[in-house]
Amino acid sequence: MTLAELIDVLFPPTQPIRPTPEQEDILRHQQGPGWVLAGPGSGKTEVLTILVLRLLYVENDPVQAKRVLPESIFVTTFTEKAARNLEDRISQYRSIIVGQRPELASIDISKLRLGTLHGLCNDLLQEHRSPNYQNVRLMDEMESSMFIYEQLSIIKKPNETTDRPFWTHFSYLFSPREWQPVRPYLPNKWHATAALTKLFNRIVEDRVSVAAMQAAGGQWARLAELYAEYCSKLQTEHRCDFSHLQLRFLEFLHGPIGQRFRDGDASDGTPGIQWVLVDEYQDTNLIQEEIYLTLAKRSPFNLIVVGDDDQALYRFRGGSVECMVTFDQACHAYLGIPGTSVSRYPLVANFRSHPKIVTFCNDYVTSFGSMAQPGARVPNKPALAPKSSISGGYPAVGQLRATSMPALANRFAETVQDLVKNGVAQDFSQCCLLLKSTKETPYNAQPYVTALRARGIPVYNPRSKAFLEQEEVLGLLGALLALTDPQGQHVPLKPDELAQMVADCRSTYLQLAAAHPGLLQYVQAANANLAGKPNTYLSANLQELVYYLLALPPFDGWAQDPVRRVRLARITALVESFAAMPVPGRPNVSRGFLKSSPDATGEVVGAWSSSFYHLFFGYLSRVGLDEDEDEDIIAPLGMVPIMTMHQAKGLQFPFVFVGHIGEAPSVSVSHLLETQLAQFPGNPSRSFNRLPEDIRAELDLIRQYYVAYSRAQWALILMGTNQQFSKGRVPCGPNAAWLPSKVLPL
Repeated sequence: MTLAELIDVLFPPTQPIRPTPEQEDILRHQQGPGWVLAGPGSGKTEVLTILVLRLLYVENDPVQAKRVLPESIFVTTFTEKAARNLEDRISQYRSIIVGQRPELASIDISKLRLGTLHGLCNDLLQEHRSPNYQNVRLMDEMESSMFIYEQLSIIKKPNETTDRPFWTHFSYLFSPREWQPVRPYLPNKWHATAALTKLFNRIVEDRVSVAAMQAAGGQWARLAELYAEYCSKLQTEHRCDFSHLQLRFLEFLHGPIGQRFRDGDASDGTPGIQWVLVDEYQDTNLIQEEIYLTLAKRSPFNLIVVGDDDQALYRFRGGSVECMVTFDQACHAYLGIPGTSVSRYPLVANFRSHPKIVTFCNDYVTSFGSMAQPGARVPNKPALAPKSSISGGYPAVGQLRATSMPALANRFAETVQDLVKNGVAQDFSQCCLLLKSTKETPYNAQPYVTALRARGIPVYNPRSKAFLEQEEVLGLLGALLALTDPQGQHVPLKPDELAQMVADCRSTYLQLAAAHPGLLQYVQAANANLAGKPNTYLSANLQELVYYLLALPPFDGWAQDPVRRVRLARITALVESFAAMPVPGRPNVSRGFLKSSPDATGEVVGAWSSSFYHLFFGYLSRVGLDEDEDEDIIAPLGMVPIMTMHQAKGLQFPFVFVGHIGEAPSVSVSHLLETQLAQFPGNPSRSFNRLPEDIRAELDLIRQYYVAYSRAQWALILMGTNQQFSKGRVPCGPNAAWLPSKVLPL
């Protein structure tokens, strides 16, 4: 099958939808590095899908002499949802291909190396039984935090003399509310844990030279020692976090087994990796960049990266947009080839939005002087070109203003109601509100939620941080406390968020127990059983107690409600994660095993309860949890979705309302850490000449709103108070006069 035949099979000439010339240029890429600059709404996922199919099915063609084995193709996406989407598209198109060419049915697409990088790293390390990943438990975010909290000396046994200079050196890791050096006490354990987690992750992700940190002396040497302590604890306890998972995979690739996997072995027919395709490359970090370039190090260096530096959002998670901006330089540094040999493929046709929205997005992202600085953006990047079927002379981009936030929220709710009432929008789910934060507080989502609900309009806001306020969540946790510490003798006394959460859990349980005698009887019987068997291990472990509770009312009835069921399942998973955590210094002890108090008080031993409060409840109360989202449901019908701009990445909506206009850029911990750690590059030939922190902060804010603005299909509405619009800050344009010159008020 030739490429032309493949395209005709998937897109018959009689159909109007076919790959554009710029998309076909990518499909005709023969070999070597490819740099795909894919603007919003440009069909990059479709192109990536067809490129995979070309590798699998095309032969005897100028672009490809022979088919590529599925196991030789390595494809990564940023999220698991994106991986499933890509797999589904490949599978659907395979059915069409095999329907017309049955002889191609033997090609097994299940052998594709396709998924998130973390998922592929974990699977391949296990598949090849990598020596550095034997009998290792991969910890999630909660387990990693609890591990540092319990295992690191600086957290377990803080020392004023040695620790104050260290925390003072890294004081920018704490908000003023959390801790500052002028305070007479050290940071609390959970805030210190969060700070160490950031430092350890960035050391790995930014490819920092720990030896260079050690040589620098002072607090840098102390950080190097703490990092070495952490790595030693990980090895001793057979644990791994997500950052070190990538490091272990990179080490595997440089070892003999990994080199054979990467480069192939002609003696036994092992094909090796021949093509590496990476989606959302703008959010890659330095260790991921090195992994991809190591995988593609065999000539002719077939590495295709797809992304858009203007849509980079994840610096706060360690992403380095500079990897996308300087991809040609990376190829030179790692592959030894000239940057000019990297093929550039701009995808600028926007099939999503009204032409006026496309024009506005082009004008917006190029209006800032900071975007024109060298290193800020991919050089000589072309503008988006409107290609959607949406048209009309109506005001597709507009402003919505009011004198105050409540008044603005009312105008927004009225507009949404009118759009649906008049049939302009077919459903409330077509009207999306994008905010920087969707917490239901007065300065974030609360006014909008209140205004919508006052009109009887349902709201879908899964990231409101309200998970730990739900009755079933508080009730189940409270019931666990009633089983293990019925008199509350070990409740932390300090009046903080931990104590408040515990009080809320116990209070909710008491209300449920009063209304459901079966629950109360079970807990009382369990307490009496404990009191009658002092200093004895229980026959049920912690996880089993959860399952017993779930079989009782009201939890058994709530399990029939799909939303409550998901919440209860999540608490179950969190309890299992806690129970699986190693006990420091006691490798043969399981945290899930419970022992009754020796004084016959009907409770679990005090040391266990103290750990449960401070470790499990301490994490939940300090970090908070969002509602779980159904990734297959963008927004339920009949509900207005309220999303963060990060959450909306990759999505589109007919009507998009963007709030928080007038926000100013602010230098974050991530910007400061980048600057500080850049002193110790693990690979000096690939260190960035990063722009100043304040410029990076402005660029990140520009990109965040560019992502938000480019989600709109039919109409984009920018919202703010009169005062917010008058500030002329980044979301409004480079100055106060720019936005009014582009967009009229509605």
